[in-house]
Amino acid sequence: MAGTLLQAFPFVHPGLAAIALGTGLIPVLVHLINRRRYARVPWAAMSFLLAANRRSTRRVRLEQFLLLLARVALIVLLGLAVARPYVPAGSFLPLRSSRAHRVLLLDNSLSMSARTEAGETRFERAKGFAQDLLESFPSTDAVSIVTLSSPAEAVIAQGIYDRRFVKERLAEIRATQRSTDTAGAITTAIELIEASEVAEGNRTVYLISDFPHEVWSSDDPDNPTPAVRVMRRLADTLSDSAVDLTVVHAGTRGSANIALTRLGTRAPLVGVNLPTRIEAEVTNHGTGGARNVTLQVRRGDRIVRRQQLPPLTPGESTVATITMEFSTPGTHLIEAKLITSETAPDVLPDDNTRYLSLEVRETIPILLVDGRPGMTSLDGQTGFLAVALSPGRMEAKPSLIAPKIVTEPELAGEALVDYDAVALCNVERLSTETWKRLESFVGNGGGLMIFGGDLISVDHYNRHGHAEGRGLLPGILERASAPEADGGTQLGFRLDEPAHPIVAEFAQHPESGLFASRVDRYLPVELDPSRAEVVLRFTNGEPALIASRYGKGGVLLWTTTANMDWTNLPAKGDYVSLMLGATAFLSPRHGDHRNITVGEEIREPLTPAETALPMRVTTGQGDAAEPALVPYGESLMLSYGPVEPAQAITVSIGSKERVFAANVDPSESDLTPIDTDSLSTAIDRPVRVIADLTSIASEPAATRSTELASFALYAVVALLWLEMWMAMAFVSQRSGSPASGE
Repeated sequence: MAGTLLQAFPFVHPGLAAIALGTGLIPVLVHLINRRRYARVPWAAMSFLLAANRRSTRRVRLEQFLLLLARVALIVLLGLAVARPYVPAGSFLPLRSSRAHRVLLLDNSLSMSARTEAGETRFERAKGFAQDLLESFPSTDAVSIVTLSSPAEAVIAQGIYDRRFVKERLAEIRATQRSTDTAGAITTAIELIEASEVAEGNRTVYLISDFPHEVWSSDDPDNPTPAVRVMRRLADTLSDSAVDLTVVHAGTRGSANIALTRLGTRAPLVGVNLPTRIEAEVTNHGTGGARNVTLQVRRGDRIVRRQQLPPLTPGESTVATITMEFSTPGTHLIEAKLITSETAPDVLPDDNTRYLSLEVRETIPILLVDGRPGMTSLDGQTGFLAVALSPGRMEAKPSLIAPKIVTEPELAGEALVDYDAVALCNVERLSTETWKRLESFVGNGGGLMIFGGDLISVDHYNRHGHAEGRGLLPGILERASAPEADGGTQLGFRLDEPAHPIVAEFAQHPESGLFASRVDRYLPVELDPSRAEVVLRFTNGEPALIASRYGKGGVLLWTTTANMDWTNLPAKGDYVSLMLGATAFLSPRHGDHRNITVGEEIREPLTPAETALPMRVTTGQGDAAEPALVPYGESLMLSYGPVEPAQAITVSIGSKERVFAANVDPSESDLTPIDTDSLSTAIDRPVRVIADLTSIASEPAATRSTELASFALYAVVALLWLEMWMAMAFVSQRSGSPASGE
């Protein structure tokens, strides 16, 4: 019976409905308990009274049954009213539809700040749509609001019926410079719909956005974007997505927008008095050509470059390169800005400026472990590598890279955290504890280079270094080999990944000394294809240089030696460029964490000594604030934010200052919207796609369910009065009847 009722009448809270049906047994149990309350004792005098009462027994039982039925119905109906049953509107009752829950998703990301031909921004247009929709909703409907800027936020999570409060919260929403979190906002809408307190069929969602092409369009129909996947799940959650899900397109075509999409250095190593090339990428995201655009570069408070950019066709990019030198270590701020002429309008000026925080280092410490030290600096396993990394080392001249040479026993006493990278040069074996220290060092962002040689214990490296795929080595080493290249020629090197940053500069120079060098022996490797990336090969096809990632750091495996034992490459001039490129590839990009995206927090790790110093954050507008301290490993981390808008922020820790750069997400600069037909095809679900709100504002989605809770409560009141009347009537009738036997 319970299952039949739940199928015939759906409930907002079906669990409570099942409980309500169960509570209907309470009066029956009370009745049965009362009947067993007294023990029957035969009494001769009572036999005369019982004989007289037999004539009224049927009437009394009928009265008790009617009272019991009324009480059971009273309890069950009260429980069902709390469970809130509903039926399709107009199915068999001429009743108007009941209240609805309407969820508004409003896009307030950076792209919504683009101006339309009418002079208003996309966000102003979308917000007007939302206000018109709100006015069209019946006052009995609950409203929730979710914003799309990252991270998506439920401005009103629970459905609110107070229209004044909803209007105030809607009016407070502002356009931001943050990126779009469309998938997160739709996921939040799904959670609100599933937790809604209204009947199914009365839950509706309105998504108001400019629908960027990059967010909604995929080149592979079988691999839709995250926004499309979540949108399909939302459509499947609603009773009828063709009615309950409405997308309002606030995007416009024909926009003119040129943007600074990248500002950074080409090389990862930035040192004192070292020429540093800074690249500024400019992209024309407009539908027309971009002319008369000037790039202005500022270093600190001084303008260091003004450069006229070439005309850019739609979708075209150009990269301007500026070379700088820094005379002092520490963090330095670079600002690049696009200046457009009045004849070249730009609908989104917020993406015309970018900041870059650079950490300029005085030295980059590298630890070289020599497996067999020699009498002179070049005799050992690390001599040529040390000279290549620090060419002025032989003349005692200062150099950016500062290599330190130790032996394997001395390695245990070194604090690896003080170095950017460690190089093992023909080291026979390491202790188990040293392998663990190296794994921790690389996992936390350090770099490791491993060079071959005749001392290498292959079995030891495979057991502890590869560790069945869990260790640092990207493959299994084999015994040293000395085969010839194909055709009987001498074994040499060839590129396998010409675009790899370590060897990219050699791709255009086939006459380079790298390709003229000779290799006599090497360590063959059985590669782990899931981890290994071959950068250089020998001319016989065997791997010469293998790169892999381990945690946050990287590993480079050279299958030949770092000195002249197995190859004459160290005697070539290009060995310097090759080793510098390898070191730059492995070294952590110090200071990169100070370049953040708008909406993110500033996080600066602190040393134990710095945690006791006074700290202050100064925004780009000159406002000062106190940062927070949060746990970070065994120490603390400075935290402040989220940061908005795009700006340069100075963090003072004691007497030292560090500059952070907050920039807009370059993906927001592409203002091309997906057209409504393509959007419908991508979603692959029946939804209402509206480009003009005039139709939907006057005809909001109709609710399709009528709740019966109020009618159940009316029935409860009626049954309550009926039960009271029957109880009093039956008692009065019994007391007024003549005594039996008279």
